Amino acid sequence: MTVLLIGGTGLLGGAIAAELVRQNYPVRALVRTGKGAARLRGLGIELEVGDVRDARALRRAFRDQPTVMTTAQGNPLSRSNPMRQIDGSANQHMIVAARKAGVPRFVFVSALKADQGAATVPQLAYKFAAENVLQASGIPFTILRPSSFQETFDDGFAPFKRIIELAGVGLTMGSGRGRHSFVAVRDVARAAVLSLAHPEALGQIVPVGGPDDLSYREAYRQIAKITGRRVVVLPAPRIALKLGGLLATPVLPELGDFFAFFEFFDRHGYTCATPEWLVRALGRRRSFDEAVRDFYGVNQPGVGLSAA
Repeated sequence: MTVLLIGGTGLLGGAIAAELVRQNYPVRALVRTGKGAARLRGLGIELEVGDVRDARALRRAFRDQPTVMTTAQGNPLSRSNPMRQIDGSANQHMIVAARKAGVPRFVFVSALKADQGAATVPQLAYKFAAENVLQASGIPFTILRPSSFQETFDDGFAPFKRIIELAGVGLTMGSGRGRHSFVAVRDVARAAVLSLAHPEALGQIVPVGGPDDLSYREAYRQIAKITGRRVVVLPAPRIALKLGGLLATPVLPELGDFFAFFEFFDRHGYTCATPEWLVRALGRRRSFDEAVRDFYGVNQPGVGLSAA
């Protein structure tokens, strides 16, 4: 079974690529350019250059009817790869092209509560629309809905760790009281690859969370406790998020839509129950405390100051 990986240069996509190779799947990756694909090349993955918005590139990528696994999504901070194009239309066109090409299996990484948030959050509406197209396509599918990543509090994914290190501040988007089933990216990657071999995943929407449900406030308390840092929690009110999105519209037209995502999970939470079959298959999942120790280089649990 050859797996065509789309989105492999991203954080989750890269972890999925490594897991596929580790489990000896033949892998090909569709990438927009060779830039940023050095890690995939280093894994021995064949690169197919093309854009998911290009119908001809998709036909080439699907030529030998591979199993498709995609994490492709837009960037609200980018004018060249906006969410409305990648999440909003390209994902749906990709599924239609896969059906026409006779793709035998399609694994789509969506987002937790895509159905519940579709009415108010564009990012979730795009994901939910693609889910519906996939379910109606007739392609054997698995839809994964991961919760928030533990890596939100690490370098290179969001600024929260840097703000802690520079200012001792734990910033929350909204009140910070909505709880999340924070999950390790590597565990989501393992779940994606496991879905290829487990019949329980076929034709299913599979929520994927970690072993701990925490709010941002609770997460910052754990970071303070484990690292010994003083972390003062500073909420960014929801009204400030809306205002910031409006003011940024001329330069970053999708930033307000992205803030709507934060407002949604601040109100409704972002927790899930991972299916028992997947919990058993994954075995040990990384806890939030283990993640913090990894991110901050703390070898052993320690007792520090509490978040204020």
